[in-house]
Amino acid sequence: MKTILLATSLSDNSAWAADYALELAKKLGADLTIVHAYDPDPAGGLAYESVDVTAMRHLSRLRTRMMKSTKGSVTISVVARPGEPETVIETEIAAQNADLLIMGLAGEDPQKARTQGSLARKLIPRTRVPMLLVPLGAHYQTVQTIVLAVDLSSPVDTLALASAKRFAQLFGATLNIICMENEPNEPLHKAAEGICNLLSDLPHTFSFLPGNDLALVLDDYADSHQADLIMLLPKPHNRLESLLMESVTQQVVRQARVPVLATV
Repeated sequence: MKTILLATSLSDNSAWAADYALELAKKLGADLTIVHAYDPDPAGGLAYESVDVTAMRHLSRLRTRMMKSTKGSVTISVVARPGEPETVIETEIAAQNADLLIMGLAGEDPQKARTQGSLARKLIPRTRVPMLLVPLGAHYQTVQTIVLAVDLSSPVDTLALASAKRFAQLFGATLNIICMENEPNEPLHKAAEGICNLLSDLPHTFSFLPGNDLALVLDDYADSHQADLIMLLPKPHNRLESLLMESVTQQVVRQARVPVLATV
């Protein structure tokens, strides 16, 4: 883990993700880049090429505060660019060769984010790097227990699973794997055994859990097992599917009370 990219709206609600990103960068010994996308607002007289001075002032203050809190132990840089947030974030991920994207889930309007979703949730189908989504009120704490939800109705993405394993190893955490299935058959048990074999060198458990709503099942399980992090392996969707329906990962993220890591 070399570079963490924090995408921020600079709103009061974004402070939760900023604090979490800083603590995680310190824990993992990673550089932290903070990126903010702003509307050039031609009608307001701000040329597209111009720098948003107010945004840069806020970013500079945020960087100074972070540097003081870590006594310079984390290398922090800031970037402000005009344009659509999705495009700016994707461009900076590539430019910074980021290993992880962190975003807050609340945005400017927490209630709207709960009911309709947020920018972070919308980016899930498009992300090319692991994406950590931090809900409002989530304080950073040492990650000891991770819940990983898998869907065994189709072959599991082994690369995404390897990414999940890598994060569990980075955190030194136990991986509790769950699959929502009311009546698991023999093929599903064999698939679960295969996953456990791939994770044989990592502390882990595997459980089939009954239910019809993964978001609720995950929430109950994470609460009862005091999970510090939820991990999901998003399945690829084409653009039309992404526009017309909400993915399982997006449903879970919208209701999450602990940070959610979408691994790809």
